[in-house]
Amino acid sequence: MPNWSKLREDFPITKEYVYLANAAIAPIPSAVSNEVLHFYQDAMNYGQLQWDKWEAKMEQTRDLYANFIGADSREEIAFTHSTSEGMNIIAHMLSDKGVVVSNELEFPSSNLPWLNKNSANIRFVKARNGNRILIEDIVKLADQITETKTVITSHVQYTTGFKQDLQELGKILKDKGLYFVVNPTQSLGALYFNVKDYGIDFMTSTGHKWMLSSFGVGAIYMKKKHLSDVKDFKPPFFSQSGQKRRESYRNNMKVNMSHSATRFELGTPHFPNIITLNAALKYISRIGIRHIERRILSLTDYLIDKLQKMKLLILSPIEDKKYRSGIILFTARKKKPSDIVLELENKNKIILSTRGKGIRASIHFYNNEEDIDTLVAGLKRILY
Repeated sequence: MPNWSKLREDFPITKEYVYLANAAIAPIPSAVSNEVLHFYQDAMNYGQLQWDKWEAKMEQTRDLYANFIGADSREEIAFTHSTSEGMNIIAHMLSDKGVVVSNELEFPSSNLPWLNKNSANIRFVKARNGNRILIEDIVKLADQITETKTVITSHVQYTTGFKQDLQELGKILKDKGLYFVVNPTQSLGALYFNVKDYGIDFMTSTGHKWMLSSFGVGAIYMKKKHLSDVKDFKPPFFSQSGQKRRESYRNNMKVNMSHSATRFELGTPHFPNIITLNAALKYISRIGIRHIERRILSLTDYLIDKLQKMKLLILSPIEDKKYRSGIILFTARKKKPSDIVLELENKNKIILSTRGKGIRASIHFYNNEEDIDTLVAGLKRILY
């Protein structure tokens, strides 16, 4: 069992703040920070002499990421700058193949690329009780439209914290022959996630939230069986990075597209951010994602109990634990959520977010019960 108190020491932010906004921007642990500093020291002292070292580190990161999400190999992984970049790539390839089914709870980066590509070709599932997207509703809408070809969902919804049952949904979509596109930005690094277990065709995510990495780095996963089709599944933009022989700069008069996911990479690799992701993957993997998930859900149990005793309205789906995640959305009728969040930050150094109609607490493994007790005490001072 991990020593959670010891791991908390890796996050200097905890000495100054009660930080419960990990679904927005997570602080990076000291081990990750040290790797970033080391990269820039190398860049300062050695310049291009470190290129081979950095490239080797990038490919190691590709292996680590593939293993972390359960992909077959590094060939299925491409590095991007963000979830939005990855989703734009996927939308470019799939939007015109048939109707796309998404839902109204999605973060904009899940839906806007598809709307931009073909706004007439996307349909939205409505949320039940305003906080959950049920599989039966997804399937019903997909079945109503014979031209349906793709289903998009987040693993965890950014506002309510609703966690989709990807395993069940993936089985259904596979039987129907539909493409399954998943955004795990609000679960990757916090909850168990496996592309093979869930039957996912395409996945895109970022690094600066639960993954404890940096801005400007993300990844796209593409199932291997799609990679052999360079005609239908080709990038919207292309550069030397996507060439089959990317190390040869004489490839300037003919496109010879890579048969791996690297075809989607554009321009010079963003080495510092990829190296940051490398360190974060190693850090999280040493702890163990199953341990992290249990820790997070235990802390959210504790928070839910405290909020219920205060008779605050919890907007997240909490009745069935299979829908639970590290995000708890709640509200108080007496004051605006934004006013409460601002007062908690300014007077108590408690950091949360406002999302949807409520206050979003997003708890990571380095948080503890004392953080939650401090939050509850701060809420009582404001509300009572």
